[in-house]
Amino acid sequence: MLLCIDIGNTNVVLAVYAGNEILAEFIVESNLYQTADEYGIKIMDMFNYNNLDFSKITGVIIASVVPGLDSVFEKTIKKYLNLEPLFVGPGVKSGIRIKTDNPKQLGADILVGAVAAYHKYGAPVIIIDMGTAITLFYVDHEKELVGGIIVPGIRTSYAGLFSKTSRLEEVRAEKPLNVIGKDTVTCIQSGMIYGTASMIDGLIRKMKKELQKDALVVITGGEALAIKDFLEEEVIYDRHLIMEGLRIIFNRNN
Repeated sequence: MLLCIDIGNTNVVLAVYAGNEILAEFIVESNLYQTADEYGIKIMDMFNYNNLDFSKITGVIIASVVPGLDSVFEKTIKKYLNLEPLFVGPGVKSGIRIKTDNPKQLGADILVGAVAAYHKYGAPVIIIDMGTAITLFYVDHEKELVGGIIVPGIRTSYAGLFSKTSRLEEVRAEKPLNVIGKDTVTCIQSGMIYGTASMIDGLIRKMKKELQKDALVVITGGEALAIKDFLEEEVIYDRHLIMEGLRIIFNRNN
């Protein structure tokens, strides 16, 4: 079995594969103060809950955008699985050529998403990942990742609003009954849902206009589920895109 780990700024997502089949997926908080043992115990508990045998894991691949957690998870994997994890980074074979000005600055999750989107859906393709940040990156028909756009995620941007405006109460990103809100909560929800959807629609259109060609659009990430049905642009929602990309990269390197 293969263990895929996506370390993000807010959460760490883990998925277990048997061949091409995903057996289980679970999430823990990204916490720089957690030790390797604390993460190890959490992961073991989740394996037990899903009736999975921890000892049957034969490979581990990690994509991380939190350098402070890299050594923690490396220690966890070495101690509890006796395996050397493969980190997505320089030297790893992905099948995608990075054509940005500074390839080393590209987030591992962006590259992994690009690999999965190209492998599953072809190109040209725009990959949107909605999490702590919303990223929109483009891969052309020659398997080249040429660049993209990064904006704050829903919770990230509204956390700043709540912290600076004491009279606004924190609300959940849920669909309001109308675009025009009738009270503080529904006004904020309209901004969260319809505002974010309109922004993404607009950025997709501007990217296509600049590229002077059409492209498939694939969307993933924790906040994508709340937004995807309000987009006017046609998109493909793929919940497990990042995990699929990790599986593909692991197989390519083994």
